[in-house]
Amino acid sequence: MDYIVNVNNLVLSPKEFNGKRVVTFKDIDLIHERIEGTARKRFADNKERFIEGVDYYFVTPKN
Repeated sequence: MDYIVNVNNLVLSPKEFNGKRVVTFKDIDLIHERIEGTARKRFADNKERFIEGVDYYFVTPKN
């Protein structure tokens, strides 16, 4: 991926997981100018409405 995405005047590098483009909670907070952790909290509040593997992926970061 040698291109960038410009969202809300912020430059982000696209991320992919299993060939699908994804965004992180950190990306969402940054784009919406929210305090870090806001997207994760809102997701947790509504997690029962989402299907893992369809609407979201649980990924452990590589070090």
